[in-house]
Amino acid sequence: MEELSRIMPPPPGGGDPVGWDALRVDTGWELPADYRDFVAVYGMGTISDSIGISTPRFEGSPYEDHLLFRAEQRLADGELTWASNEAGDDFLWRCFGDPERWEVIVRPRSRRQDHTYDMGMAEFLLRLVRGEIHPPLEAELAMPATFESWREEEKRLLDDDGNLEGF
Repeated sequence: MEELSRIMPPPPGGGDPVGWDALRVDTGWELPADYRDFVAVYGMGTISDSIGISTPRFEGSPYEDHLLFRAEQRLADGELTWASNEAGDDFLWRCFGDPERWEVIVRPRSRRQDHTYDMGMAEFLLRLVRGEIHPPLEAELAMPATFESWREEEKRLLDDDGNLEGF
């Protein structure tokens, strides 16, 4: 996380306050430590206005759709989507065994072929923003990578009267 934070600065207000212990008790889910660290530092938001990172529901979250929303349906095949981009490419974990060993899967919108990476989410993102790996994405990731939290996006989209622009 330290190197990722140097390359892609986290948002000024930090991440999101997910209650990981309560989540484990309520759902039985233990999520990877690097993901929990990412959420603490960055939170829910978007990388380079392209890859939307999901988090579990947390106090103050304005969204109903979150990481474990309808998770039972998505976990039938042992996979959990933690991000997607505007082109419909998905980023998932293969959820077998120890969460610290879950693989990252990139599933292009075409769904023709998954691409599996034997690394955690934080290492995957670090190598992606460094340009060391090149998954077959349908959308281009602007470099240098930036991160915009949902809070920053919300502020940017609000007009002077506090309404979302265009609504």
